[in-house]
Amino acid sequence: MNKPSAIIYCPNFTCQSPNPETQKFCQKCGTPVPKRYLWAVGGTGYPSYQTGDILADRYWVKEDKILVDTKPGVLPEMPVEIPGAIIPYLKLFPLRLHVPQVYGRLPSKGKDPNQDIWLLEETAIYPEGITVAARKGQPSEVVHAQLMPLLTDCWADASPMRQLNWLWQMAQLWYPFKKEGVAGSLLTPELLRVEGSLLRLLELPRDPTTPDLSELGQLWLSWVKTAHPAIAPYLEQLSQMLRTREVQTPSQLIELLDRGLSLCGELYKRTYYIATGTDRGPTRRRNEDACYPPSGTSSATSDTSGLAIVCDGIGGHEGGNVASNLAIETLQQHLESLVSENTQSHPNLIIDQIERAVGIANDRIASRNDEEQRQARQRMGTTLVMALTHRHEIYINHIGDSRAYWITSTGCRQVTLDDDVASREVRLGYSLYRDALQQGAAGSLIQALGMGASSVLHPTVQRFILDEDSAFLLCSDGLSDNDRVEQYWETEILPILSGEFPVLRSVTKLIDIGNFHNGHDNVTVGLVYCKVEPIRSAALDSRLLVAQLQSVPPADPLEDSQPTGFPKKDPETLKPEDVPTRLIPPEPPRRSSLPILLGILLLAGLGVGAGVLLTQPGLQDWIANLPVSGPENPNPTEPETDPLPIPDITERATIEPGQYLQLRSSFTEPASKEGELVLLRQQGEAIPGNELGFIPGGSVLLVMGKLPGANNTDAWVQLQVCSTPDPVESPGTTPAPVSPAPGASEPAGEDTPAPATPPRVGVRPSNIGWISEKLLLPQVLPNFVPTPTEEGGCIDEPNPQSFSVP
Repeated sequence: MNKPSAIIYCPNFTCQSPNPETQKFCQKCGTPVPKRYLWAVGGTGYPSYQTGDILADRYWVKEDKILVDTKPGVLPEMPVEIPGAIIPYLKLFPLRLHVPQVYGRLPSKGKDPNQDIWLLEETAIYPEGITVAARKGQPSEVVHAQLMPLLTDCWADASPMRQLNWLWQMAQLWYPFKKEGVAGSLLTPELLRVEGSLLRLLELPRDPTTPDLSELGQLWLSWVKTAHPAIAPYLEQLSQMLRTREVQTPSQLIELLDRGLSLCGELYKRTYYIATGTDRGPTRRRNEDACYPPSGTSSATSDTSGLAIVCDGIGGHEGGNVASNLAIETLQQHLESLVSENTQSHPNLIIDQIERAVGIANDRIASRNDEEQRQARQRMGTTLVMALTHRHEIYINHIGDSRAYWITSTGCRQVTLDDDVASREVRLGYSLYRDALQQGAAGSLIQALGMGASSVLHPTVQRFILDEDSAFLLCSDGLSDNDRVEQYWETEILPILSGEFPVLRSVTKLIDIGNFHNGHDNVTVGLVYCKVEPIRSAALDSRLLVAQLQSVPPADPLEDSQPTGFPKKDPETLKPEDVPTRLIPPEPPRRSSLPILLGILLLAGLGVGAGVLLTQPGLQDWIANLPVSGPENPNPTEPETDPLPIPDITERATIEPGQYLQLRSSFTEPASKEGELVLLRQQGEAIPGNELGFIPGGSVLLVMGKLPGANNTDAWVQLQVCSTPDPVESPGTTPAPVSPAPGASEPAGEDTPAPATPPRVGVRPSNIGWISEKLLLPQVLPNFVPTPTEEGGCIDEPNPQSFSVP
């Protein structure tokens, strides 16, 4: 019996046609229709709801606690303040392969924020219509937006390699989870879900008490009876070592599991297929991307190391192509010895060698910049994403916003986290990701190769265990922008795993997709396909496996077992010395409070001295005889000036992308609500949650793009705020009332003043949003040419072409 399905509205603002849940593209306009399946956690604001109910006029109840967003084109409601229970999800953002992310807030019907429901995305829910392998001895089946299976339900049927892989992932997650107060999630079997080889957490409840590794050992001990016979003795002894605290830290545990995985890895044969391609794109004059192996080539290796690299140059005509090719050349040279050897190397040694090679490449580009005396935005640089295969592991390294995706039979997951402002805001716990994407300069990079010394560079290296057929996609933003990978992985990459497509064919098709559906940048793609086959004659000696536990590595007193996926330093320190194109520096460092304290003490001393002097009788008489000037006119008159002539909107040319505009100092009709122009996050009504802020008169704006309205009327214009006059305040607002001192009672009865309306929020330079062209045109001064200072806040390049409806 088929479950009832939802109706999803097209995210294209000019269309918004209803589509059945099974439809991948809008039936009317062809726009991709995303399916966002959400897990509801938190309060009791909706105590009783049933399948088919619509919550908050958009969330369709699929089944208990599983919702689907029927309006994916509308930004979900965001919190004014982020509660403490949500912070761990943000801080663990780099681990989103395992950890769900907060999609938005579902406010309760009452006024109690503790009853609000929080919606989690990218959690352990299969999407609609995905085909998954059933348990042993059963055929594959098509699932319909349901929870992924429990680890405990899949444990007994898993291979020794898969079982150790799941335990290894739990060990990797222990330290960051404990740091954020959610390690108890790893001790709760109901929250441990699996998607093939990948461990997924359903949610992250806060720990009432701090757990330790001995409790993890107790949990694992309960799984020994159903473990594969080849690893059962090993797992039993390892669990006892955790319970007796012979193994004290996560780093020790990971080391012991790595030894076991190395032996299990010998039971399989792996063949790695690698192909790359790069293209200039339809709108660029040159190709600043680069890749390794050379574009258009493919190769296959068996159980040996392989290397694939994608770089996206930064700097335009100033040398982005030089930087990307220099990075490729350097990395190839310094990783050649690692690629050519087929011996077992310790993972930490491999990671160190990768980081050293990246540092050398960075310094070569930086030295070239220094030799040519390139400063600030003239400096050339490049992003980097790289995959290195080594026996049963793959290492993914990245810097910047070039991405890696991991594709298996059940899904496509983004492995890397962009080094941009939006991601940094989330990692610091300041904002939800979808809210951070709406802010000005959200996509601006905070680091790239070649912009400064390697001492300020923080590459991210991740390590994954390969126990099933997988494909890793490396690509520049010419393909990944606008979610093209998420839209086309099933048709263009998944067939590789079944042998339907050769790897090089998929590379070519993905480049075509990037050029046709994006087309704004160079497109570069690298594909690494790993085919895993068991060796029938191989057998695992359980005694040899147990022998790996005889020597326990020394405990690290700092317990620095930070898992792969995190930069080695706090994201606040990710700041290059210079600011190139597409790069902006992070927030300024916090200043020492010592000068402030000294200033306070100095002022206090001056105040005491002044008080002593003022008590002298002679000085008091002298002050009393000082002449006093008359009162100033509180309302001085200003010379009247004739307003500038207002051009007729019907005679004025339309606004085009790339054009700078300046608003009049005072607005004329028609204007938006309350006589203000309001910049919106998305096209639509100026309602709370969709407003970025009001645009004050005299502001300088840059037209980033344009989207025609229905029937080509009332077009929407995308603007970036370059500069605003100071101060930015809303006209007609009153100051907020002063709160009474703690412990003071407020006036009672009718004398209690009504609270004043809080001041409206104004936009800031670099904010990007939308506004109706019909409202904007009458408020624009004619023939405006900006000064460099007025252009200062505009850091993104405008789209030279108008936006078009798919």
